[in-house]
Amino acid sequence: MRRLFKGFGFVCVLAVAAAAPPPEVEEEARKRAYRAREAVRLLGDPEYRTREAATQELRELGEDALPSLREATQSQDAEVRHRAHGLLVAVLKAAGKSKSTGLVMSVVLAHEFEMGSPKGERQRQPDETLHPARLTRAFLIGTYEVRQDEYRKVMKANPSWFAFSGGGADKVKGRDTGPFPVEQVSWFDALEFCNRLSELDGFKPYYKLTHVKADKTGSITDATVTVLGGTGYRLPTEAEWEGACRSWTITPWHHGRTSGRADMNAKLLLPGGGYSGPEEYHLGRTERVGSFKANRRGMYDAHGNVGEWCWNWYGADYYEKAPADDPKGPDKGTHRVVRGGSWLVSDLSGRSASRGALVPGERSYTVGFRVARTP
Repeated sequence: MRRLFKGFGFVCVLAVAAAAPPPEVEEEARKRAYRAREAVRLLGDPEYRTREAATQELRELGEDALPSLREATQSQDAEVRHRAHGLLVAVLKAAGKSKSTGLVMSVVLAHEFEMGSPKGERQRQPDETLHPARLTRAFLIGTYEVRQDEYRKVMKANPSWFAFSGGGADKVKGRDTGPFPVEQVSWFDALEFCNRLSELDGFKPYYKLTHVKADKTGSITDATVTVLGGTGYRLPTEAEWEGACRSWTITPWHHGRTSGRADMNAKLLLPGGGYSGPEEYHLGRTERVGSFKANRRGMYDAHGNVGEWCWNWYGADYYEKAPADDPKGPDKGTHRVVRGGSWLVSDLSGRSASRGALVPGERSYTVGFRVARTP
């Protein structure tokens, strides 16, 4: 049976498409790209001081150096390849914090992994066919699920059920819910957040939403979505989400073969940094992000807390025909993918391979999101 989530609405404002940059800005970008190419060329120079100067130049150029650095990681020169790889990681790490909100992101390098679950995994579903997936380009993904205070700063509203103004206020009485994950956002609302955050941080919006329909609260229930692309904030694809979650593991959960380190069925973090043991504490709500240990990529709450919207349409048989390189999901569908389980579902429904789905215009107090970005 497909796991669908239902929920509620909130206020959302449609972003205005960003204007084209003025000629002088484009000229400056071309100059910086040229400097990056020249500096990369000098990474293999015989003189140590020249190589160090080129390295420093590339650090200072930051994101403008990334296209040249990506090419250099494929160089035949071992020195160039080694330095380019280190610089690529360093620049991505430096880019992993929102200038306007402080939202932080973790680096996911290009890699190949086995997506889905092996036949012997407990509660494995028919839509989890094991298959190879390759993420061919390094990207950033939210270290945490988007928080209520971050969402409020960008959208000027907090739709969450588990907030002082929400329907679940009694569950969080006396708690500062700013660090709790935002929930009750539609898939369209998550895209709109990405666009508005992009504009605040000086990036072009990644999406364009037209023919927008909203409910009486202002939450977007339907829209025509066009992918503009670029370096702005976006939702991760399902493959990006699972690749980041697994963090080089092949076990049911990124921390191993048992679910003792996840906020599913609301296992409370105990004093001293441990996790609930035989006697579990069922909170019946979300918990502040980062309350449980991260995976090896530094990504928190991949299992539980709230389910997370992904870009893809859901397709039950998609894994059987998915391309290996950067799969984007089916071309059409009725539901968008939700990953990671939630505080409400069983631990087995929040495994690394578990797939959920929800109509994109619906909202749920079990579903939020984390952002991604490819500088």
